[in-house]
Amino acid sequence: MPLGNRGHIGIKKETTWGTRVVGDNDIFLPFISEGITRDIEDVVSAIQRGILDEPKSYQGQKGFAGPLVMEVHPVSIGHILRSALGAPTGGAFADSVESEVCDCETVFEHESTSVITTLDATNKKKGSYSSKIQVALGAVVNEVIGSRIITYDFAAPAVTSYKFWLRCDVALDAADLAFIISEQALGGDGASFDRVDIPAMAVAGQWYEHTIAVDTIADMETTISVGIEMLVDKGEFTVWIDDIRAVVAGTADVAMKHIFTPMQTEAQEFGAGAKSTPLFPYTLEVYRDDSDDQAYEFKGCVVNTLQLNFSNTDKILKANLGIIAKDGGYVAKTALSLESTNPFVWENVKIGIGGTAAGAPNLDCESFSLNWDNKCAVKYTLNNTAIPRRIVRTGYREMSVNFTMDFVDRTEYDLFLAGTERQFQIIFEGAVVGADAASTPYTLDINFPLVRYTAFPINIGGPGRLTVSVTGKAKYDAAGYAMLINLINDQGAAIYAA
Repeated sequence: MPLGNRGHIGIKKETTWGTRVVGDNDIFLPFISEGITRDIEDVVSAIQRGILDEPKSYQGQKGFAGPLVMEVHPVSIGHILRSALGAPTGGAFADSVESEVCDCETVFEHESTSVITTLDATNKKKGSYSSKIQVALGAVVNEVIGSRIITYDFAAPAVTSYKFWLRCDVALDAADLAFIISEQALGGDGASFDRVDIPAMAVAGQWYEHTIAVDTIADMETTISVGIEMLVDKGEFTVWIDDIRAVVAGTADVAMKHIFTPMQTEAQEFGAGAKSTPLFPYTLEVYRDDSDDQAYEFKGCVVNTLQLNFSNTDKILKANLGIIAKDGGYVAKTALSLESTNPFVWENVKIGIGGTAAGAPNLDCESFSLNWDNKCAVKYTLNNTAIPRRIVRTGYREMSVNFTMDFVDRTEYDLFLAGTERQFQIIFEGAVVGADAASTPYTLDINFPLVRYTAFPINIGGPGRLTVSVTGKAKYDAAGYAMLINLINDQGAAIYAA
């Protein structure tokens, strides 16, 4: 007799929606239950044939969807986040530290008469302003179009990368502009000087966060300048720069960090605008203990909805997934190889409300859940097949949060009445990642920059203590996201890459 506890689920990244990639599964999910099913539409004829029973019917559209519940482990959850939110940035050692070099709250300097530099209070990523550089016709190639004197020691500890936000009103190819560090004012060449090409910025008017490795930097003086150099004549254009940081490698030598934020642009979504699906797809191999050792294969699977739940009664963090897929069939069962890392559990979680969880954790929460809804659905066309043609977005993405806490005072209730938005941060930690030199733990760090309470019911349910079950919604922030998840594990950047 087939048994559920002999089942398993393997997943494999797809590069083309609905097409399995040859090779072993990327990982086996530590799942609890699954309900992914094939539904076939019943198309009933409208013919009148003189009898009361319904006329002949035909098979119509085929649908593949259902729920999947899994425990959250440090490696496999990355693939779930990749499908629901998009491919992460990062992949650097977890203890790397970012230090602000220039806040761009002061006007950049320039020498060219073809350049105007100002501050912009509207187009910015951090603080009150960004530095705006307007370039007119006549600017000279290999000219520094804007620079700023700063005070920063790039030598101790050694800086490995430069990081900054950049926006341009025209599309840029790689190496059209360069980021420069100089020991001289206005970005002049000197004994200590570094020039690194800025990557392509394919979408005009969009902010890009660049992380660029240091090229050559030696004996850099403490007082130096940062700037932008024009390497290719782009005609008239305007560029904005904000929040310039230096990345210093820490002591971690095993633990790696992966930063997930929800995709916002067509270029970020699967297929770079191919429009087959706005979410990253996987092939799922679901083994249900059939006697012939065949697994049920679901191709083109995406995570349309994601719910994370934990509490002091349900002590292991669980992920409830809403899967939609393109097609299904059979595949030979592969050998099971489960993730060896432990799941995230309730006793190693910290919740911060109105600040960081690490600095000021809230001690009154009993349960917490977040609900992520991509608002996607399958779309059928007249394409000579009964399976979906593509997956499309049908509305605004939504993310709600729910938590239960002791009603100890009216602080959060007053903020609910005032409509004040709050920052939330939830940090799960596990065992130390391997033999990491910095003893960095496996970590799932979820940060909501803005949450607005939508319901704060304070009711008397009996003679016992008062608790309140709060509902809120995460809102898009000026930082460029409604949610940021920092996942730390022992995997390199390639495992979750696009």
